[in-house]
Amino acid sequence: MLKRLLDLIEIDLLNIEHYRVHTEWRHRNVSSPYSRLYLITGGEGFIDCHSPRRTIHLIPGRMVLIPCFTRVDLFCPRSFDHYYIHLTTRLPNGTDLLTTLGCGREVAAREHGISRKLFDRLRAINPGRELRERDANQPIYRSVLNQSRRLDQDKTAAQHLETNALLRLLLAPFLSVHSPSSVSNTLEGLRRFDRVLEHIQQNLASPIALAELAELAELNAAYFSDLFGRLMGLPPIQYVNRRKMEHAQTLLLTTDRPLKWVARQCGFDDEFYFSRLFKKITGLAPAHYRRQARLT
Repeated sequence: MLKRLLDLIEIDLLNIEHYRVHTEWRHRNVSSPYSRLYLITGGEGFIDCHSPRRTIHLIPGRMVLIPCFTRVDLFCPRSFDHYYIHLTTRLPNGTDLLTTLGCGREVAAREHGISRKLFDRLRAINPGRELRERDANQPIYRSVLNQSRRLDQDKTAAQHLETNALLRLLLAPFLSVHSPSSVSNTLEGLRRFDRVLEHIQQNLASPIALAELAELAELNAAYFSDLFGRLMGLPPIQYVNRRKMEHAQTLLLTTDRPLKWVARQCGFDDEFYFSRLFKKITGLAPAHYRRQARLT
């Protein structure tokens, strides 16, 4: 079952580049629909994770992973050089394994056999993946998606296969920094509640009740709620609301539709309740989030 789950993860590369940032790399409450993978090659920077609170020191030789929809602050005191990769990792039921496992993590690249050569090879077979927009006042996600889709159409079968293999090789070390029990619990939850998670994914635009999820799992509602919380890290309705707010973040960045429409696409008729819940989970009001989505 473990092998099957890992084989089913769909990994899409959006961006890759070796780049130097300076003191302009200073952003608060960043929460993106894609994961960020960094290899630091010079200088230093800092990433502050909001939940749970912890600081990651970006120093040469360190590889850092920030899962999608993880709220962080970014800060560079002088400058640092790094490879950055923006990517998405999804299971068929819509779940992102990296996000489910928790907040940002770092590893020593050399200890896991990771070198700059792997990043350079990934760049070589994926040309044109640099961020085109350097203006920090311009939103980027929609243009990044369009660029990625165009470039993917021109790749050969061999390039697709090698890209996937290299990305899996770069992500593998981050499973080792989680306790075996937490990884096992998450994978067991993904397996046991596959029908539930798929139902949530397919019904984000509708109200979802605890009773219907428990029925899908063929469990008593109280027992289902307890077991789901222990395996997935959140009680069922909190998990549903988080998935809805992740969906809302993606809609806010990929459409220009009004907030009322976004709320309805996430199953909320009350725009004001939706806004309060969005701010509670993401830390920002929806309109502020849409404005603040910037190049980071």
